[in-house]
Amino acid sequence: MKNIILATHGNLSFEFKNTLELIVGKTDNIECFGMTKDKSSESGKKELGYLIESVDESNLIILTDLFGGSSANICMELLLQGHKFKLLTGLNLPMLLSLVTSDNDDISVNDLTNKIIDSAKSGVLMSIRPYRKGVS
Repeated sequence: MKNIILATHGNLSFEFKNTLELIVGKTDNIECFGMTKDKSSESGKKELGYLIESVDESNLIILTDLFGGSSANICMELLLQGHKFKLLTGLNLPMLLSLVTSDNDDISVNDLTNKIIDSAKSGVLMSIRPYRKGVS
């Protein structure tokens, strides 16, 4: 199984994990990081760095909520310093579900990240017309 870190603003990462576990059951390979207004950039970088260094980075996927957000920026900085994890932004529930349900020892990190990007895109739909009961 791959190591996963959800890194978001506020408590969103923890809520994503809670929601995921409602659907699939307990997960042991997911850590959460939340950047809050009370947390300095330096302390956030330290905390996230500790989470990253506690696992095998070649087997680590980090999902952040927003490209250009503080969590994603800290991850980008760590990648520029030589860290080797995979970073994806735009975290959504279909992406996370696909990651957890598709992960196994036979799929590479690259193939898995490509699969979850497709799932993330597929999970974004637009309704052409509103549904009304009794109207087709």
